[in-house]
Amino acid sequence: MNFIAIFTFLALSLKALFARTLMIGDIELTGYAAEVSLLLLIILGLSLFRGRARTILMFGLKLLLSFIFLSAIMYFDFYNSIITYKSLGQAGQIGEVRDAVTALLHWKYLLFFADFVLYPFLSRSSFKFSLTKTAMALILVPAAVFIGIGAYNASQTFSETSQYNQIGLLGYQLVAGISGLNAAQLAEDGITPELIEEKRPSALKETISYTGAAKDKHLIILQLESVQSFLLNQKINGVEVTPNLNKFLAESFYFPHFYTQVGKGNTSDAEFITNTSLYALGDVPMSSVVTGKQIRSFPALLGENGYHTATFHANAVSFWNRQDMYETLGFDEYYDKKYFGTQDVVSYGTSDEVFYQKSLDKLVEFDGRGSRFYANLIALSSHFPFDLPEEKKALATDLPDEYNGSIVGSYIEAVSYADYAFGKLLEGLKEQGLYEKTVIAVYGDHQGLQTKNEADQKLVENLFGREYHSVLDHLNVPLAIRVPGLEDGQTVKITGGLVDIYPTLANLLGLDLNKEIVFGTDLLNAKQNRIGIRFYAPTGTYVNNKYAFAPGETKGSGQITNIDSRNRTAADDAAIQKLEKIMEFMSLSDEYVKSLE
Repeated sequence: MNFIAIFTFLALSLKALFARTLMIGDIELTGYAAEVSLLLLIILGLSLFRGRARTILMFGLKLLLSFIFLSAIMYFDFYNSIITYKSLGQAGQIGEVRDAVTALLHWKYLLFFADFVLYPFLSRSSFKFSLTKTAMALILVPAAVFIGIGAYNASQTFSETSQYNQIGLLGYQLVAGISGLNAAQLAEDGITPELIEEKRPSALKETISYTGAAKDKHLIILQLESVQSFLLNQKINGVEVTPNLNKFLAESFYFPHFYTQVGKGNTSDAEFITNTSLYALGDVPMSSVVTGKQIRSFPALLGENGYHTATFHANAVSFWNRQDMYETLGFDEYYDKKYFGTQDVVSYGTSDEVFYQKSLDKLVEFDGRGSRFYANLIALSSHFPFDLPEEKKALATDLPDEYNGSIVGSYIEAVSYADYAFGKLLEGLKEQGLYEKTVIAVYGDHQGLQTKNEADQKLVENLFGREYHSVLDHLNVPLAIRVPGLEDGQTVKITGGLVDIYPTLANLLGLDLNKEIVFGTDLLNAKQNRIGIRFYAPTGTYVNNKYAFAPGETKGSGQITNIDSRNRTAADDAAIQKLEKIMEFMSLSDEYVKSLE
């Protein structure tokens, strides 16, 4: 080994420690030893090369891993998940969301590259030494032991964060790869509606209500960008943040315990889950997973029952491969940036105001044909990093001075503007005579609030009056369904997730799902329900009617947080059994997705 190899090992070891500190804070010493041991083996392997080739390889390794560590931190900041090699497939999307990427940068990340200024001087060093067989054994044997312990510990937990803590970033890639292979091998047996019903972790009421209550009505499913539930019915300085949504809730079925379940595909995953009632795989966008596949879906079922189906999104349809996903989902047509244009741009497309008006023009056209329609509207203006033009801020709620310059303040303004535009959509539907002819389901696709610094954390705690929970608050998004003729307004406290939207609406429309592959539950008729969450929370996270479960360091441990009191306790045997059942249920969904042809 020469001095370059030693320096590369020390530098990468420190960078690995720095990345761990920034991402998870708590350092598992045996896990860090496993990560350092794997780095050591790689560097020893490269040391077999001689001369300039070795120097170039060491430099390339350090540069590559420096970028990987940086990417992992930024990825964790945004997704609260550990990056995998599968994310390389979406690298081409970075240009589309460069504003969001830039917003995640921090000056301290430059430390990952500070050591490179020394490289020109170090490369001139002639210092080198040879390892005897005994010395090599004293290095390799402990390294292998640490790696083995780390791999074993990683296999004993569902949580990706815990797996990373036990084996390191590079080792985690191996764990993720092996897990993917094992899952793929399980997809040989057929997944049937009967099997799903047998394994379903929910139960319906003895008497089913509302079947066909919205039969022959048009359907609009509106997906709000990054809108979380805590701003609904929230007042700041005595002024409502979302007055239009609040009015809508008052004449709708409102589900306050509703949670996002998206994976890496974010908004496109929300579209997929809502229209299929299948779980997202998590670490890969579902739009790329189902490209070219045949799948039963809500749009396909509605089409078979006489509906014209269309989906609307102001961004380019190529983003997240939506053009392929929409074909797979069976939509009759889609409208994207080519239709909406670049007028009045906010975030990554035309403003919600323009988006709703142009969408409404098409809905009026559909209605004029005399047939029923299903329109999937994907709003966009409240997208991270929540940078509203000044003229749009004027349409949002006024905030106190303490919110100035904060991410929390920008987020609230963006959601408030989204609410303003939503109010304009409702006005337009009423003016065109569509409001009383249409079932309208409104939900948030995923979380949006970022609390990465103390000032923002304090603002959030002041809003809540308590600690902000990573699942029960952060992943809690609204769902409200308005059915003409049932406008009294009801708060339905059953726990639910994106996977439940399809079956809930299908029953209202009088559609039979007995022969369909559906993993969700009709929330208007459920007496108990349990939903699995992964990616933005560790795999193994679930929420039922009483509590949220967070997986522990082993598969037999965890913590539960009571929904009402927010008291936290260690998980008992009953909670662990529920964990096993929801993991089995989600694996059935994964098997079905992987078996699609």
